[in-house]
Amino acid sequence: MKLDFCAIFEIPLRNFVPWLGAVVLVTLAGYPGVVCVTPLAWLLALNVGSQSVMRSKSERSSSRLTEAALAGAILGLLQGILFVFIVPLMGPLREDEKARMTLLNTIFLAGGLIAGAALSFFTAFMSEQRRRREKQSPVGMNSDR
Repeated sequence: MKLDFCAIFEIPLRNFVPWLGAVVLVTLAGYPGVVCVTPLAWLLALNVGSQSVMRSKSERSSSRLTEAALAGAILGLLQGILFVFIVPLMGPLREDEKARMTLLNTIFLAGGLIAGAALSFFTAFMSEQRRRREKQSPVGMNSDR
């Protein structure tokens, strides 16, 4: 299976940069807690999935789906890493909170990886289904319209 590594790395980075900018800007404004909406930012992986299918140079559908899942996982991982770096700016932790924060960081890293891959794969799969339907229907005879 030949993968388009350019799509796998470029697409998540292009989708991560606006999130990074928003989090850094709001954090610099004195509200580092904005990073706590990271699970909402995992929805950016939906866009990554459709972009991966559209921009991939791979010929096989299975390759495009794999690329989309990997790109979504990279996006989720980047968001998790950002969470780990921004959370300490929210204030000092008490000794009894350190273990829970380590667990929360791990959850955000793993959750971002899994959610990003799953959401991106789902959108890519739906895009591939649509593409397959459009190829099968005669020109001008698309039943969806």
